[in-house]
Amino acid sequence: MNNTMLSDRIEKFILELLNKQSNDELLLKRKDVADLLECAPSQVTYVINTRFSSDNRFIVESRRGSGGYIKISMRPANHTEQVHIPDFNVGIRQKPGRDSAMGKDNPNSIESIEKGLDGYFRMLADYDIITGQEYRLICMMTHTMLEYCPESHRREAAKTMIHRIEWALKGE
Repeated sequence: MNNTMLSDRIEKFILELLNKQSNDELLLKRKDVADLLECAPSQVTYVINTRFSSDNRFIVESRRGSGGYIKISMRPANHTEQVHIPDFNVGIRQKPGRDSAMGKDNPNSIESIEKGLDGYFRMLADYDIITGQEYRLICMMTHTMLEYCPESHRREAAKTMIHRIEWALKGE
């Protein structure tokens, strides 16, 4: 089955369940949804992370473990609450001349790589895998690493860092 079609099915299923709720809040288990739709729980997680974000007016809470759940709720259209996680570049000053000439269009620019990593780090914080303070620390360390890393090695350095973070989180 095409992943795009599966993602659409998962999204449609969750939206239908959410629309049936009287209180705009849905509590579900990843494994139950995966079993019903005959897919892997990781595919359900992917759809929730990509299609049910705060940018799309959703609030997602997750608790891991055997009694774990995912709670998805709709934010009102006029919701103005500040997101509890700061922007990736808050507090980071870019050195003039370094990377600024490269611009946003350069895939090896610090800004471009940080933008890509930010979604991953935010997901870890949103799912309470890391704290807000750890998120900020990782962001600052990432910026420092990228700043001193030769441009031609930045992408590989970022990939290696992600793998090492995953190993550390798994306890390896």
